[in-house]
Amino acid sequence: MNNLLILLMLLPMLGALLLVFIRKRNLLSRILSGGVMAVTTILALCLLIYVMNHKPLVLDFAGWRAPFGIQFVGDPLSLLLVTTSSFVVTMIIAYGFGRAEKRAIRYYLPSFILFLTVGVIGSFLTADLFNLYVMFEVMLLASFVLVTLGQSVEQLRAAIIYVVLNILGSWLLLLGIGLLYKLTGTLNFSHVAQRISELNDNRTVLIISMVFLVAFASKAALVVFMWLPKAYAVLNTELAALFAALMTKVGAYALIRFFTLIFDSYAEITHPLLVFLACLTMIIGAFGVLAYRDIKKIAAYQVVLSIGYIILGLGSHTFEGVNGAIFYLVNDIIVKTLLFFIIGALVYMTGYRQYRSLYGLARKEPFFGVCFFIMILAIGGVPPFSGFPGKLYIFNGAIENGNYIGLALLIITSLIAMYSLFRIFFVMYSGDEENGKEIKYNRIPRYRKGVIVVIAGAVVLLGIFAPAVFKVTSEATHLNLDDGVYEQTVNPHLVKEDDRQ
Repeated sequence: MNNLLILLMLLPMLGALLLVFIRKRNLLSRILSGGVMAVTTILALCLLIYVMNHKPLVLDFAGWRAPFGIQFVGDPLSLLLVTTSSFVVTMIIAYGFGRAEKRAIRYYLPSFILFLTVGVIGSFLTADLFNLYVMFEVMLLASFVLVTLGQSVEQLRAAIIYVVLNILGSWLLLLGIGLLYKLTGTLNFSHVAQRISELNDNRTVLIISMVFLVAFASKAALVVFMWLPKAYAVLNTELAALFAALMTKVGAYALIRFFTLIFDSYAEITHPLLVFLACLTMIIGAFGVLAYRDIKKIAAYQVVLSIGYIILGLGSHTFEGVNGAIFYLVNDIIVKTLLFFIIGALVYMTGYRQYRSLYGLARKEPFFGVCFFIMILAIGGVPPFSGFPGKLYIFNGAIENGNYIGLALLIITSLIAMYSLFRIFFVMYSGDEENGKEIKYNRIPRYRKGVIVVIAGAVVLLGIFAPAVFKVTSEATHLNLDDGVYEQTVNPHLVKEDDRQ
């Protein structure tokens, strides 16, 4: 069963390579890429169910046990995120590239999407520091290609900012890995966590944790968000949805993993700083969603806001707060995909990105009104939609930790997020055509509407079946937050060896 973990990476990797050779056959390329990701989603879900009923899956390559070999771990946190990410990528591939599909295939975009997915899945599954860096680089190299393939000056400018900031983040990550290895003499997550808990050199560990915090913050758009609005605004619908769903979420996952498992010994210093950065991020996101009339940039700042919520839950350093952060991370992967699908569809239909120029769509496309309304309620955290359970737990974690400023910002910025989308909703769907010209719009293909319906349905179902999902997130929180549990569960032989020494 442990060996099945490698298939979660191997399937999209082989699919990406095969797409290179059949790229001139559009239908076959779409069937292959979509089929590969659908199988990956099902496999990840089956492994998640197995892990919940048994124990985490541990794969030591070539039989070399940690800390000497490469190790992958399928625990509830990693497999839940792999399942969600694979599902979203399947939907993005099913959505397709529309009129630009031939050009997209000519530029190998489907292959690079699958390569990016390999990096994302590998980042979730790897259990050692250096391979985390390798998987980040696989993901980023594919994303560099995807963000730079275009012909506009605006896209080139956005790509330069995106590439430079992510390269700087990667350098900091590599620096942090080197410093941590010098301090502990190991790269395996569980072994590093065990060695740090035995150290008395608080100052050195604290400095190293700050290096990792800045490195992961640059990738999660935690305060260091400059690359995000410009990059997301110039991408087409499918790639914008892909980036919004996955790129910042891998950084958020890394922050959750590292600051619960490895750097939790000095929570009295690191976690208040996380809360402070989360509050700054929420404020920045709130100003962003209010300041722009460009609906793509409003959607981009919604991504920034959600990162603030996730890190606020992590910074509370309570069971409920971290549990809510993990749930909201899963929710946000799906909701932001829906957000960028709908926004992209509206831009495609009308040719406009300024929402005040769009009137009269209510009578023409009521379908989008329903989906848009569901999305607003989910982003705002209105029960029973999927945003509510995660925010409720983050809310409780903030109360338990006495973080009332963060709590107030969570409530206020959630209302601002809803307001920014409701004003689009009312102008676009209830606006008076006399205040603006009637738009001649392109029709959205039915299969694309079907994809949007599936994603909207997932948002509703995630809210309804939240108790079942919380069983997974609670197990993930327990495994990572409680002292020594991850080490004893994943690599008990390392604990015994250190005890003997």
